[in-house]
Amino acid sequence: MTLLSSANARTLTIASSEGPPHMINDNHHGIDLDIVEAVLRRLGHDVSYDFMGLKRAHRELKLGRVDVTAPVFMQADGEGSYISSSIVLYQPMVFSLKASGLKPETISDLQGHSLLTFQGAPGYFGESFKQVARGDSYQELTDMGAIAELLTKGRYEYAVLDKYIFYYYYRLNDKQRDVSIFTEHQLIPPAPASSAFHDEKLRDEFNRELQLFIKSQEYLQIFERYLGSALLSTEQSAPESVPETDFRFN
Repeated sequence: MTLLSSANARTLTIASSEGPPHMINDNHHGIDLDIVEAVLRRLGHDVSYDFMGLKRAHRELKLGRVDVTAPVFMQADGEGSYISSSIVLYQPMVFSLKASGLKPETISDLQGHSLLTFQGAPGYFGESFKQVARGDSYQELTDMGAIAELLTKGRYEYAVLDKYIFYYYYRLNDKQRDVSIFTEHQLIPPAPASSAFHDEKLRDEFNRELQLFIKSQEYLQIFERYLGSALLSTEQSAPESVPETDFRFN
């Protein structure tokens, strides 16, 4: 573990928005923010939080009014905004009940089946998904917490949601709840999430420490805190390549 001398340590403001389980305005701050905080504390810094819309957070970062913001997607370095290595991989996933025996091979195979997803999903997943969304059995919900429950009850054949959001809400009141009833169909490319820093040197220090942190048990424990211990046996660093999926929050 790397620790800066107390003379170099300072309190850094992390700006983000509400989006469980990735970002949460609570004692624990969600998967993404817990990772950023843990790495910064390894570097000897304290942190505080300021919750706002992510677009505003990025503007505040560039102006130097906050020190860090997360998550950011598909961003390049710019003046006052230096992008870290990936901190976590967002995994948009097609779910079905294992008992249904469904085996789609492409997004187009979802056509004609009942499907539930989050509001605005067609804007993220490409033209094939837009075609599926035009079907009579397609439904969007503003309440992402209800999606897993409705699939569990067999109200829909498919659900489409980020893997961690799906399991977070499914296991919100019981972290040991059985997940073997679901089949995950990996038909949508994942999206690596990063953090952005106002200070380029701090970003570089963060990147070096992040690579060590990702190999630690503490990294896995962050996921287990929100998703339960039985769900993930390993959680690897997100790839550096930019996927087709564009997860940007307003």
